Amino acid sequence: MLSQNEVDIIVKGIYLSWTTWGKMRGEKLVLDDISYVKSKNDKGFERIFSVSIENNHEFRVQQMISFIKAGILPDSILIMPNTKPENLAEILSSKGFIINNNDPCMLLYLDNYEAKETEYTDFEIIRVTEKKQLEDWLNIINIALLGCELITCEQLNDVMEADNTNFYLGLLKGKPVTTCLTITEGDTSVLEMVATLKEYRCKGFASALINKALIDLHNNGIKTISLRAEADGVNVYKKLGFKECFKRIVASCDWKNIYKKSCSCYIEN
Repeated sequence: MLSQNEVDIIVKGIYLSWTTWGKMRGEKLVLDDISYVKSKNDKGFERIFSVSIENNHEFRVQQMISFIKAGILPDSILIMPNTKPENLAEILSSKGFIINNNDPCMLLYLDNYEAKETEYTDFEIIRVTEKKQLEDWLNIINIALLGCELITCEQLNDVMEADNTNFYLGLLKGKPVTTCLTITEGDTSVLEMVATLKEYRCKGFASALINKALIDLHNNGIKTISLRAEADGVNVYKKLGFKECFKRIVASCDWKNIYKKSCSCYIEN
C-alpha cells in the first residue's frame, strides 16, 4: 500500500526535475499556485508541473485554460495526487483536454538495492564532464527519447554544471549507446533521461548504466530515488527493484486543431 511519505517523495522528485530544467537558459520558471516551465524560444521543455489552487477554483481553472489558449502557459499539465482541485482532470477533460494516465511513477529505497554485475567486458560507463561527452549524451537523447532537437547543448551544460546533477554515458566498444541523469536534493534523488539507441535496446546496457548511478547515489548517502516511467521501460525498472506507486496523469490539448475543427463544424452547420 502506498504511504503519504512515498507520495511526497515522488512529488518532490517531480518538483526537483522541473525546477532544474527551469534553470536552463531560455526557460521561464514560475513557482506559484500554478507552477510551470515555459520555453522562451521554442528550444526547451514546457509543462505546468504543479497546480495547487486553494480558492476560487472555477475562476482560477478557467483563467489557467484561457492563458493556455493564449500561449502564455504551457499546453500540458501534470496532475498528481496532491493536485488541487482534486477533480482537475475531469474538469479539463470536459474542456477538450486529452487525458493520458498510462505511465507510472516509481520509487526505490536505495538501502534495499542489490548491486548488479555488469555482463559486458567491452561496455564502459563514464561520468559526463566535458563538452564532447555532453554532445554525445545529448545526441542519444535527441534520437532515442525526444525525437527532435528540443534542447541545446548550451542549455544542457547549465544543468551539468549544477552541484546536484550527475550525467552518465554508456559506451559499447567506444560508441555512445545509452544515457541517464540523476538529480539530488537532501537524501532523495530523481532519475531522468534514460535513453538507449534503438539497435542497442533489450541488451542490458541501460540497466547497467542505471545500476552504476544507483550505486553512486547509495555511496553518497542518498536514501530514495523516484522516476516517471514510460510504459515500455517499466519492466526494466522493476527488475532493478523499483515499485510502481501511482499513474501520473498528463492533460494536454492542441488548441489550433480544436479551433480548426470548431470552425469547420460551424461552417458545416
